[in-house]
Amino acid sequence: MRMEEYLSTVTEQIRCTKAREMVVGELRDHILDQAKAYEEEGLFEEEAMEQAVRDMGDPVETGVSLDRIHRPQIEVGILVMIGLISFVSIALHVVLSDYSQETDSAFYGGYLGKHVMHVVLGYAAMLLVYRLDYSILSRFAKPLAAAFLVLALIGSRVFGIEVNGARLYIQIGPMWFFMPALMPLYVPLFCGIMYSYRGEGWKGMGKILLWAFIPVWITFHIPAFSQGVVLWAALLMVMAMAVYRGWYQVRRSAALAGLGALFVLPPLLFLGAGALGHLASYQMARIQAFLTNDLDSNYLAIQMREALAGSRLAGGNTETITKLVEYPGFNNDYIFVSLISSCGFAAGALAAALMCFLILKVFRVSFGQKNQLGMILGCGCGSVYLLQMGISIGMNLGLLPTTAAILPFFSFGGTGLLVSYILLGLVLSIYRYKNILSEKPQKKRIRSVSS
Repeated sequence: MRMEEYLSTVTEQIRCTKAREMVVGELRDHILDQAKAYEEEGLFEEEAMEQAVRDMGDPVETGVSLDRIHRPQIEVGILVMIGLISFVSIALHVVLSDYSQETDSAFYGGYLGKHVMHVVLGYAAMLLVYRLDYSILSRFAKPLAAAFLVLALIGSRVFGIEVNGARLYIQIGPMWFFMPALMPLYVPLFCGIMYSYRGEGWKGMGKILLWAFIPVWITFHIPAFSQGVVLWAALLMVMAMAVYRGWYQVRRSAALAGLGALFVLPPLLFLGAGALGHLASYQMARIQAFLTNDLDSNYLAIQMREALAGSRLAGGNTETITKLVEYPGFNNDYIFVSLISSCGFAAGALAAALMCFLILKVFRVSFGQKNQLGMILGCGCGSVYLLQMGISIGMNLGLLPTTAAILPFFSFGGTGLLVSYILLGLVLSIYRYKNILSEKPQKKRIRSVSS
């Protein structure tokens, strides 16, 4: 049997069409290498090729075996974990809605129903993204990112609805979207951009930094400082991973040191903006609140500390939670304090542990990918979760200044929940195609740089 005939018979047994190209490439390389070895042993070219094909075994059996390997996969562990987290999230908001006295007002009317609806819609979006081929980002990351940035800029500067001096929301028909919560969707697009610049050295890294700076600048000008920090840190983290993996053929130590220095840039810019009087009044008040213990400037943070002090190990404190739900942000920014006050420190530890296990699972899936695009995309999603969780819990425990914080999958808010589930759907898509998509060769530079 000739090689092409053998390969055709093998691929006919593989049901996943996306996997056939990769399988054919791997088998052809193996056959050619084996045939070359036989030629070196003294066989003629045609005889060596026929022997190499015979060594591969029966093409039907080989194809059936490869079909079992190269087919879509599902990460059951992540699905089970997100199911538990979603259940705990809904249960928490059921408790909070019982205590809240604002459920009959225009803004909070039916907020529990809205949260359940957002969870269901987010879960559906996650399953939809799971079915999509994530490798599309290797081809269309730049135009998609450019469109995202244009829409974000126009949405925040033109159609944004001003709240306390900041254009945080855009309204499309009956739907409201929280602009800062949308910005983490840029992270997977940025990962695709990084992937396209592999092998381009310092010049490529300079272009990548420009792609990183623009969305952070837009986020800071909304203004949304905490979300800007999350975005900037996540972009730098995936850049550091790409540098460490040798994507750009640059001096690894110098590149990592430079990225580390850039990490402190947003706080410096923020402080500089404050010194020049370019921050919104509420942002200046939050800085003052964190730096002082004055009751007037630090009132909300003090109330949260008192709520924590009055909480129990297990079970809720009715007096504490009844008072807590009167403050703004009890079901979003301060959701972790509300969880502890209404269900106890043990419940808070359980929720934090579930999130930690989920994030570890995301990174484990990501680092287990042979496809480098899948690896960096998964790490980008995991970085967003890690940073959002760190800022949210740190702020709730009084370790960070008061700011708009999102605890993934727990905080009330349709935009934040939708983005969290979409990112997880992307991770599931990466796992789904782990044995299907092949790795594209990295571009080679004419002049290499020593590492």
